[in-house]
Amino acid sequence: MNKTVSFAGKVLLAVLGVIMALRLIGLVFAFSRWTGFMVLIIIATILYSTARHWVRWLPGLLMFGVINSLIGLVTHHAPTNPQVEVSAWVTGISVIFYAVGCVVTYHYDAAQLSVMDRLALLLYLLCMIWPAFAASSPAIVTPVMAWSTSVGMAALVVSFAVHRTRRRKECSDA
Repeated sequence: MNKTVSFAGKVLLAVLGVIMALRLIGLVFAFSRWTGFMVLIIIATILYSTARHWVRWLPGLLMFGVINSLIGLVTHHAPTNPQVEVSAWVTGISVIFYAVGCVVTYHYDAAQLSVMDRLALLLYLLCMIWPAFAASSPAIVTPVMAWSTSVGMAALVVSFAVHRTRRRKECSDA
């Protein structure tokens, strides 16, 4: 029971942290672009330096994205905003994006993250939120969404392939 409560608390803290960071970024950008970019750099630096801790939680959080996207695929409405209609293409791409992230991050060895792994994870997270800043319609697949999901998945998959190859080589040399 303690593990369940601990996991639920961690999920709530992670979700709260993400919401607070996004709100902070929005407020700061409304105040000043330069200040907004400084806050983004600070948040990226913190995420980069603490990646081995939060990468363990990421698959569980991305599972919520998979479930949300599957619900949207079935109902053609955003689960968090039922008045908004979404297309099957948008939700299908979202399912793939979150599923790839969930599977890949689940198999990462968090203790052995390289610079490339950390940068790929940051790029994936950036690509996850980029379409929201582009103010695109959730009803159609826009170039921003297609580009963002493609780049995010490619960065994560390439980084993971290099990560696994490096780990296999280290095991065979030992």
